[in-house]
Amino acid sequence: MKKDIQNLNHLRSLIERNVNDPLGGMFLQTGHCRFLAQALERCQRSDSYGEILSTINGILTRLEKLRAPVSPSLFVIGMYYSCLAFSASALKRYLEGYISLGPPRLDLESCAPLVDALLISLQLLPFQEPDHDTSEMRSVVTGESVDGGFSEHNLHSVMCWADHQDSTESVGPYLSLLARLGSDRALQDIWNRTTKRLHPDSPHSFQSAYGCVKALIDVGSYRKAVTYLRQISKCANGNLPGLSDFEGLGSLLAAESVAHAIPQLAGKEYPSILEAQLEDMEKRLGITWNRQKSVHTSISNPLYISSKQPLLTIDGDSAGYDSNMRLIAEIEALGCSKSILDLGRVANLLDEFEGDQIRVLIPYGDAVPYEFAWFPQRSPIELPNGSLPVGNDQFEAWSPATLGFLRVRPHRHGVSLVTECCLHLMQLGYLVARPKPAQGNSSEAAQSWEETGHIVTWDRAFGRFLAIFVGKSRGALDAEKQWIVPNPSFGLDAVLRISPGNDLPEQKDINLPFGHSYPMYCVNADPGPDLVFETG
Repeated sequence: MKKDIQNLNHLRSLIERNVNDPLGGMFLQTGHCRFLAQALERCQRSDSYGEILSTINGILTRLEKLRAPVSPSLFVIGMYYSCLAFSASALKRYLEGYISLGPPRLDLESCAPLVDALLISLQLLPFQEPDHDTSEMRSVVTGESVDGGFSEHNLHSVMCWADHQDSTESVGPYLSLLARLGSDRALQDIWNRTTKRLHPDSPHSFQSAYGCVKALIDVGSYRKAVTYLRQISKCANGNLPGLSDFEGLGSLLAAESVAHAIPQLAGKEYPSILEAQLEDMEKRLGITWNRQKSVHTSISNPLYISSKQPLLTIDGDSAGYDSNMRLIAEIEALGCSKSILDLGRVANLLDEFEGDQIRVLIPYGDAVPYEFAWFPQRSPIELPNGSLPVGNDQFEAWSPATLGFLRVRPHRHGVSLVTECCLHLMQLGYLVARPKPAQGNSSEAAQSWEETGHIVTWDRAFGRFLAIFVGKSRGALDAEKQWIVPNPSFGLDAVLRISPGNDLPEQKDINLPFGHSYPMYCVNADPGPDLVFETG
């Protein structure tokens, strides 16, 4: 499969010219369809998941007419794009095709992308369909129907984890998926086998179990979450090993019933949990604990020692108040919240820190000659379809528009490709650059900052800082300029992951949306259908 295939039209033309007999069909599926899979991955830059599924359907129809053998891998590819599109009907069709060939269970290398694709889709659904129903997908994945029925032909039956002889290696994401889909039977089966392998002397082995508990909390299954937490504690002789290091600890403590149970179940881990929460609180106050001197100091300025005055009084301690690490910590803590008031706190901090500059390291070879910084600002880009409400009360004034919400969607010829790849962002300011001083010449005057055309944003769906090229850093974005054909400078990509205040952005294992370099995308206002509007 030639690497110059960049869209489905090219791929279809190639197939029409070369796949006209069984031998051509076998060639198309060479190496477990590896080359076809690579071509389809490149097509994601210009074609939607639905269009890719339609093309796979066409390939299957062509192979059937030619009486050519069909590789099980072709059905696996179809299942993968069905998961990305979150299409239960398409997944069912390809699953049945796979099962009809009578192949062995899928290996871990095939299972993991299916799980990741479904998890990504589930993460994005609340931003597109707040009242989405996952029962149809649950039925296809686990065989469990709403009326209590069960189908033997389900995705779980061919997954590597369905075999009781196999280990529960890398089962964490699958546990979370089953919990998010509201599974009962399949989840309990995998959970029972997972807990049997938990060992008190291996705290890292408990992280997958905690991830499942968090997923249950996220979908509102608080009672089951507490039950599972009790079972974990029992496996660890009355402890919750490594819970203080769990990335989602804050979510567990935010659920009242779970937070109430943790002190009773955590055992000797409880002091570490309290310390982790204290450190998180300190970051949000802009301070850190100096163990050698037994004092609190500002994170940004260790010489600024905290006084013993109360922190929350009008004349209280202000150590750390000016630290922009306080802004970063608050964004990381509240940026994925559905609460309009929580996000309003972030917006207030952006106003407070406007005029600051925060170092951003860009790990790109072409960007090496430059240094970069983030200038915090609330809603630096004004969108034509994002009207600002008028209100006297601060809480009444918060809206998706005043919070700086926007969507970035890949487009082709002015037509939206997929809602699946849409980024749901909150504006945080803009990115600037300047040449680095010559090495060894510290006395050289620094050049002035230059805007890169990127805005700094927070990805509300996946909890990450992103810089997005929109062509300008501040001001109103005209309607005709919402269609962005990216041409960034300074050695930057149009969409890039950043980690303000830290050395390098963390790399996630999961392949998140908008990972490709799209030739065009549209920037417009995000109505924020997932938000919860409370009163102050």
